[in-house]
Amino acid sequence: MLEILHAIGPNSWVASHDPVARREAMQELFFDHPVCPEETGEDWPEDRELYSEMVIVDGNRLVGTAMLVVDPEREDRPARIWGMGVLPEYRTEFVIRTLEEALITAGYLDPAYAFIEATDGMLVPNPYSDMPGLIQVGDPRAV
Repeated sequence: MLEILHAIGPNSWVASHDPVARREAMQELFFDHPVCPEETGEDWPEDRELYSEMVIVDGNRLVGTAMLVVDPEREDRPARIWGMGVLPEYRTEFVIRTLEEALITAGYLDPAYAFIEATDGMLVPNPYSDMPGLIQVGDPRAV
């Protein structure tokens, strides 16, 4: 059964076992099976902010990883899903979208960022942003 888990924090997937080995497995997954291959050549800027990082596991097997980051120097769309790697046999639109949604919800992104760029370039509304007509997190209409 697939499970999405936090990758950062004291009770995270990374912290619950050998952190170095788990971090290396996440990096290998990103570099060997990137959803956006152009990201593998991108450096990590000093001012990048990490809002959430998650993994997908199938039992004990790591099958996906990604982050929600903000790059302040990117004026066009600074908030985005970045560093996603998913094993080919698990790479479906459902898995990718579900991981993106989990990252966005867990990230509690600053409401000033109205949209987050998804891996396919689509702009996803920030559920914590105060935009007229946007259903907020916890709103009963969100069901």
